[in-house]
Amino acid sequence: MKTRLLLTFSSILILSFTLSAQNYGVWKEIDSMNILRTGHSIVELPDGNIMVSGNDINIEPSSCEIYDNTTGKWRFTTNMNVARFGHTMILLNNGLVISVGGNREKSCEIFDPTSETWTMSDSLIFERWDGQTVLKLSDGNLMVIGGIKFDTTVIPWKREVLDKVEIFDLALQKWVQVGSLNIGRAYHTATLLYDGKVLVTGGEIDSGSTNTCELYDPVNKSWRLVSPMNEIRDQHSALLIDSNRVLVSGSGGLLQFVKKSCEVYLTNDDIWMQVGDMSVFRGGHSMLENYKTNKLLIIGGDILNSFECNDSYEFYDIDSLRSELLTPFPTSQVLGKHVLNSTTNIFQTSKDKVYVIGGSEMICYPMPFVFPTKRCWVFDTATEVENLEYKADEFQLYQNFPNPFNPVTTIGYNLKEQSKVELKVFDILGNEVITLVDDIQQAGYHQAEFNSNNLEKGLSSGIYLYQIKARGTEESKTFWQKTNKMILLK
Repeated sequence: MKTRLLLTFSSILILSFTLSAQNYGVWKEIDSMNILRTGHSIVELPDGNIMVSGNDINIEPSSCEIYDNTTGKWRFTTNMNVARFGHTMILLNNGLVISVGGNREKSCEIFDPTSETWTMSDSLIFERWDGQTVLKLSDGNLMVIGGIKFDTTVIPWKREVLDKVEIFDLALQKWVQVGSLNIGRAYHTATLLYDGKVLVTGGEIDSGSTNTCELYDPVNKSWRLVSPMNEIRDQHSALLIDSNRVLVSGSGGLLQFVKKSCEVYLTNDDIWMQVGDMSVFRGGHSMLENYKTNKLLIIGGDILNSFECNDSYEFYDIDSLRSELLTPFPTSQVLGKHVLNSTTNIFQTSKDKVYVIGGSEMICYPMPFVFPTKRCWVFDTATEVENLEYKADEFQLYQNFPNPFNPVTTIGYNLKEQSKVELKVFDILGNEVITLVDDIQQAGYHQAEFNSNNLEKGLSSGIYLYQIKARGTEESKTFWQKTNKMILLK
């Protein structure tokens, strides 16, 4: 019984499926890229299609692919002139795309989406290996901030944390150096504010991780230190959520700096304020705003892996500044920053769609094993689950709500036809906890409530499974079974 249930559950994680989370949107697996990719860069083209470039595994490292939204397929386009990984692609205001640097690479090149050709452009002034941020400014120019490099002429190699800042001037088509940071830093965040200033937070400095912050003034092209964060952070995430608030979350780096805490910077007052935590510890994750629901999608970097082998995402309310819903990603694809450089496989388009493109997958059993992948997913935050009608001609088992829960949650399901239904809850080892439904039910939508307090023996916090079995009439001989997981969080 246990083995059969666990095999069924594992198959659900491996096979492609659509995952719903309240009314915030749905994950759908799309066409896979033509090759495996990690350390690549992602950009949205002017026509709304998606382009990826580069690779840090020895597979066509200069190649590029375009995802065509019309055909729903990936196709190769012209290769870059230089093989690169750990680089950044940004759509410029003139409709061209610039590819900036990369690991130990100062060269840059520009892609013309009309002719699909690459042309070399002015190179960066400073070599960077990793840890820098690349930001598009209010005037359309680009800024590269900090990072790390190594002096390979000495043994052991000498690590240098850079304070260098340079701007790509679109009018001049040149990189120019501007005022240096007060403190050299890497694995920090850089946030463009409404007034055109740039806020840099945390990161790694020569002496370790830091909570210091700096503000760039585009008028005098210089940096000044501002109030430090309440906590030391690096490999964290930052997002401007309105004209006066920047939210930062999490931290990676050394184990003592791993965090799930969040805080908000009040730009008008130069004050940091502690706010609600994320549901799990995260580093190298992304925070993306869903303008339709006024929620944040916080995705990836689940450091302590709350869903065993699956990375996770959660919804964070901008008004209450609290996490609302934690959910596992459909497969064991690793989400967020690549382990060896600052590139990420998460990308949000101008139309509020979120893509997970390539990167790595993980097998946890019997031994952990990570391997590159070409699988791709899209999370359409503009699509409400409420608009995905309950179809009378389909069997469906929906994600319980709320999730995580304590102590009550509701499980919804749809029956294609009159069926003998069994709905049961199991612990993660496959031991039955309770039978919620054991009855003949008519076709259509149904729901059952699970109250963990009603059990004779209380349940501890953790992951639980709920499984439905439906047998149709003797004439139809239909049998349908599905298992989902949920979290009890006390």
